Amino acid sequence: MFHTQYKCSHIVILNKTFVKIKAQWDAILLILLSVILLRKGRKQKTIRTAAEEGNTNINDMDSITYDRFNATENEINHTTPKYFPEPGRQNRKMYIIYGVLVLYMLILTVAVGIKISQVSKEVADVTLSLQTFETSIKEASKPLQFEKLPEPVVQGPCEVNWVFFKDSCYFHSTAGQNWQNAENMCVRKKSHLVVVNNLDELDFLSSIVKLPTSYWIGLVEKDEGQWSWVDGTDYKASEHFWDEGQPDDWNVRVNGEDCGQLHGRIRADKRRFWNDADCTLSYPYICEGKPKGQ
Repeated sequence: MFHTQYKCSHIVILNKTFVKIKAQWDAILLILLSVILLRKGRKQKTIRTAAEEGNTNINDMDSITYDRFNATENEINHTTPKYFPEPGRQNRKMYIIYGVLVLYMLILTVAVGIKISQVSKEVADVTLSLQTFETSIKEASKPLQFEKLPEPVVQGPCEVNWVFFKDSCYFHSTAGQNWQNAENMCVRKKSHLVVVNNLDELDFLSSIVKLPTSYWIGLVEKDEGQWSWVDGTDYKASEHFWDEGQPDDWNVRVNGEDCGQLHGRIRADKRRFWNDADCTLSYPYICEGKPKGQ
């Protein structure tokens, strides 16, 4: 019902606009017709006047010729002067009238053109509005689709705020610490900075961290080029998941880059790889420990 009323109201507006335009054009045609009739009437009047004056002149000439033989010389010399119409003055008046009419027609033509462009714009706007309205109705008629929420992280046999995955418990902080303080915080929780053993564990860690930043892990370079895990796991025998171009041991840093972290750069597959960073910088961290009772 609303859609029909909306459409009808715009059609009424368009009809009124077109009626105004038609009335203007009718006025133009009426003016042109009046000018033509006026010009025709003037021509006929001019012809009749000229004919009458011609007859009068002939009669006057006969009278003057006749009187010349009876009148004195002074009477002949003081004969009343005759009036001859000036066609140039009448032509100038007609040109002025035509010029005014042409100017008026030009103004009306421009006004009609503007009206037509406005009507075209209104038609386009009405069409777009109707299309948008119909699209919104179609969208509203579709059944609601609820986004699937992520599965809750299972706490399992872990402490509060810890999550369980493959026989280990994991805790990720929200506050930042330097690498050594982060390891000390994990030790206080009877754990250590996380040791990433395989790709499944890397994907799990990438899914639980929420901050768009890097996280300290239990990887440290004690000697140049000699990386090791804090729990004693053999680094060379385990899989490595360094990000592209890492480790780069950026020499611009005064303290070098000797500590590993889960990189803040997230790839298209939502996976975070490793990065080396200055150990004195403050970052959140991930702890790894055993379940309760072990």
